Amino acid sequence: MTETPLIEHIGWDLWRLAGHWKARYSAAMVATGFHWYADARGNLMPLIGRDGVAQNDLVARAGMTKQAVQQHLDSLARDGVIIRVSDPGDARRKRIMFTAKGLASLDAANAIKVEIEDHYASLIGAERLAALQADLRSLSAAEEDSPIAPP
Repeated sequence: MTETPLIEHIGWDLWRLAGHWKARYSAAMVATGFHWYADARGNLMPLIGRDGVAQNDLVARAGMTKQAVQQHLDSLARDGVIIRVSDPGDARRKRIMFTAKGLASLDAANAIKVEIEDHYASLIGAERLAALQADLRSLSAAEEDSPIAPP
């Protein structure tokens, strides 16, 4: 049986770089005192938003089971990162809001993202980094506008 070699491709390149980015970002967040960014629950942080989010909407955004999201939120609440409040539009729903500690982590996250981009600019140059970002955004927008077709 002949083994088919795996090819190098953009998906692999993007996956590797995303892994490097995530490792650098998580390490910096932990070093800044926001340890939950290194855990799976940290993946919920950008899905909540500064104005909060309805818990049911967060479940849909996260692509996780309701139980998994609930466990992560319980843990974030114990650490004082989020609180649950009644949704003003529907008292039966809970809204997830950041505490001052959670909001502070978002500010730190923004600063760290800038540091990472500055690091990348030092590696490939600011112009090449800007072109790469523009190309990635264009590809992403094009993919959002086209249905995913099976091979």
